[in-house]
Parts: sequence; C-alpha cells; structure tokens
Amino acid sequence: MSIEGFLNVYAYIAFTLFFLGTALKLGRFVRVAITNRKPRGRTPTALDAPEPMPTFEAIKKVLFGPITHFYLKANRTWARGYMFYHVAIITILSGYALSALILAVRILSGSPVPDVALGIPESYNYSPANLLAIVFGNAEHLQAPYLFGRLAGIFIAVTWVAVLFGLYGNTNLLITILRKKSGAVMDDLDPAARGIRTPGHFSWEHLFVTLLVFSIIWTEILARLELVPGIVYYHAALGLTIFAVFPFTYLFHMVYAFIAVYFAVQRRKNRTIA
Repeated sequence: MSIEGFLNVYAYIAFTLFFLGTALKLGRFVRVAITNRKPRGRTPTALDAPEPMPTFEAIKKVLFGPITHFYLKANRTWARGYMFYHVAIITILSGYALSALILAVRILSGSPVPDVALGIPESYNYSPANLLAIVFGNAEHLQAPYLFGRLAGIFIAVTWVAVLFGLYGNTNLLITILRKKSGAVMDDLDPAARGIRTPGHFSWEHLFVTLLVFSIIWTEILARLELVPGIVYYHAALGLTIFAVFPFTYLFHMVYAFIAVYFAVQRRKNRTIA
C-alpha cells in the first residue's frame, strides 16, 4: 500500500480516536456545567482582606509567574524548552487550523485544489491524503500560494521562525527527559530553599511524545526544503498520530489549560490565592 493509500484509511481512524477520546475526557466538565456549580469566593468576614487584583495583572501572574519564580530557577534547560516549544506549537497549530479553514471554504465553494502528488495547481482530488498534504504542507511552493495568495511569503517566513523555535525547544525538552531531569530542582529557588534539590524522573510517555514531535519537526523542515520527494505525506501521517493519541496522553492538558487558566485568574482576581 502506498503512503497516500495508507493516509486515506488512517485519517478516518485518527480523527475518530481524537473526537471519541476528547468527548470522553470532557464528559466530567459537562457534568459540572450542568450542575451549575459556582465558586464561593473569599470569606466576606476575612480580616485585612487584600484588595481584588486587576484582571490583566492576574493573567500575568498566572501565565508568567510559575516560569519566572520556579521553572527558570529550578531547571533552566527544561524552562527554555518549555517556552520556545509552546511559542512554536501555538504558532504552527494556528497555521494548520487556518489552512484547514481556508481549504474547507474553497472545497465548499466547489473550487479546485492542488494535486500535491502530481504537482499541478488545480484538480478535484479531494482524497484525504491530498487534503492532508495541502494542510500539513502549507509552507511549500505549491500549497502556500493556493492557501494564502500574496501573503504566502509572510506566512512562510513567520512559520519558519516558529519551526526553528520548535526545534530548539523540543531539543531542550528531549535532553531533559533523556537525562531523567523532568521535574528536577537543580538550583536554588530562593534563600529559604538554598541547597534543596530533587532528582527528577523519567517518563516513557513524555519520551514517546517528544520523539514524535521531534520527528514531525524534522519532516516539516525536509518538506519545506523539498529535499525528500513525498515526505509531506509522512509528515501528515505523524501529525495524524498526534491527533490520535492527543486525548490519551498528557497532551490533553492543552484543553485543560484554558479551563485551568480561567479559574486560576478568577482566584487571583478575588485574592483567594497568594
């Protein structure tokens, strides 16, 4: 079976696992929403209660406080990887989402799409493999002008920076995992914690996901440079694998994060947390 034929089947399996797993994971939050629970807030009779915190200050403390106060001091290699990787992944995923949206609008309007395998700019090849090659190869010479028109050059330049950020960040994360330093405290956090160290741990799940992302980044680079013919299909297959395992690994924290950040900001605003 060719890689295109494999993708035509694998696409349905991967997205089924993604949507089914996501629905199961979010079931708990649906139950909470239905019961209409509300936070109690601060005790109104608290003595010397601090004033409520402004929203933007609370957001700043929630998003950047843990990095500056803990991670950069505890494990700088991991912290660098964390920051660069997340900037990259947010940018790249936004590019994929935008590409998929543009492609969907074009298809619904009955417009032709590029045929990546044949290298022609107009066709009616709506097979999953071809559509995935358009989305995941959104920075290649055939797909980028189709998706972004005159803005293709800007899109390619911005996402090249994101890809290099991802390579640097993911390399730092991989080094941390291989050294068994995930969660390790390797330096003094503050004077009160001087000399306190924790050894860190090793996780096969983190290693699997990090190597998977590492492979996605390198196939992305090779596809952009157009050094290996047809590698965009392997890049798409790896991308689908991320979707398939997403609900069943720690990657699902990307969904929980929005909910967690919202409630963390509310606690900061109400000064119910230090």
